Parts: sequence; structure tokens; C-alpha cells
Amino acid sequence: MPSPAGRRPGARRPVAVAAALLATCAAVLVQQAWVPPAGQGCPVPVCLQGASNDLAGSAAQSLDKDATYLSSRRVAVIVATGACLAAVSGVPRPARATEEATMSETAIKQATSSLSDLERKVLLEAGTEMAFTGKTTNGYTWDSKEEGVYVSPVSGKPLFSSKAKYNSGTGWPSFWTPVDSSNVVERTDPRDKESLPSFRWRTEVLDRASMTHLGHVFDDGPKPTGKRYCINAAALKFVLGDAPAGDAKQASRRVKSIF
Repeated sequence: MPSPAGRRPGARRPVAVAAALLATCAAVLVQQAWVPPAGQGCPVPVCLQGASNDLAGSAAQSLDKDATYLSSRRVAVIVATGACLAAVSGVPRPARATEEATMSETAIKQATSSLSDLERKVLLEAGTEMAFTGKTTNGYTWDSKEEGVYVSPVSGKPLFSSKAKYNSGTGWPSFWTPVDSSNVVERTDPRDKESLPSFRWRTEVLDRASMTHLGHVFDDGPKPTGKRYCINAAALKFVLGDAPAGDAKQASRRVKSIF
């Protein structure tokens, strides 16, 4: 799904807009809510309050008849309201209409030929390494405290800085921002879309040049971005040396629930 001009891939609509849409939908539903036509009955509590058994039975029959009254206009309003609610439910949007690697298939195959089976499974098949066990393709543990830059073992593009790394307690390398947003793609995980209800869809993170899988990003990270880029160590190569400071502007927009 395409991103609006000027918005970074993976960014979602502002919470204020979503809240306003939800409020509008609710107001429309209330305004157009079903009300029995004049002379055809009234709600049960009023009709039956203090009534005799005969009157109660008559009122109940009237109510049953009234319950069948729903105009096509009101049905349309209810359906539209459901669509509004779905629109603001916080389902992540894909980063781009089409995502294609800038690297050729031959180059990707050559770059991954020397990797282990696990590393290829993570990168090429969106696999996941076991928590608390991961190592980068050049042997650094998932919880390494060394200073440097994490790059793609396929394209060589810089992805994450050790200065934006933090201990999330999950057992995977976690970062609150990428080095450069133009080097990563964030999209709704296509595997989740095939097998899970929409409220469980995750946002997948990929190396843009090779379109190889890195991990997922979540909205439960620390300040200043509130993001947790949860990345497989097996999808990274660590380059020891000076690391750039984390840049919050490179992270996608954090989404807060309105419910």
C-alpha cells in the first residue's frame, strides 16, 4: 500500500485524526440509530411498566413487529460505521505499493552463499532465531556491548548503531531507531496477513537494498522514539569501530492505541 508523499515508509496516520474519525462515526451512529416509527410501539421498559399481563403481551408483540423495522439508509449507516472503526483500528500499513530489491538475484545469491543454514533461513525465509542465542554473521553475540555499526551481511548497508541499542529483555538485539530510514523497509508482514486476524499483524523490517528479512518493529520501546526494532542477530553483521549517535528522526512514527 503506498505511503502518502512526504511520509516515511511505515508511518501511520496521526492518532488525533483517528480519534476524530472514531468520534464522527459514533456520532453518526447515534444520530441515525433505529427508533420505532410513531404509533408503532415504544421501548419495552416504558410499554410494560405497570401494565397488566394482557397489556404486556400485546406490547411485546408490538415490539417484535417493530424490531423488523430497519430502513436501507440505517443499514448503510451501520455498515459505514463499521468501516470507520476498521479504518482507525491501528492496523499497520505496508510501506510501499511494490518493494523490489535494488540488488540482483545473482548478487543476493552470491552474498548469502557463505552464510549458515540458520542465517539464510532468517534472511531469505523470514525465520526467527531462538531468543538469547543469536550471533551476528561474524560471531558477535546478540547482547554484545561493543561499539560499532550493524550492517546487512547481504548488501553491506548500515542499518543500526550500537548507540541506539538497548536491553529490551527479549533476547534479541533491540534498537530504538535505525541509522538511516532509507536503508530499511517497514511493511505489514505478509505472512501475518495470510494467517492472523488484522489486530495481530506485525510490522516487518527488511534491508531495502536486498529485501532480506531483519525482524519486526513494535511500539513499546524507550524514549525518544517509543520504538523497539527487534532484529535477529543472524540477519546482521557487526562492524567494530566508531558508531553514529542515534537519530530519532530516522524511526517511523509511533502509534498509540485510542482504545
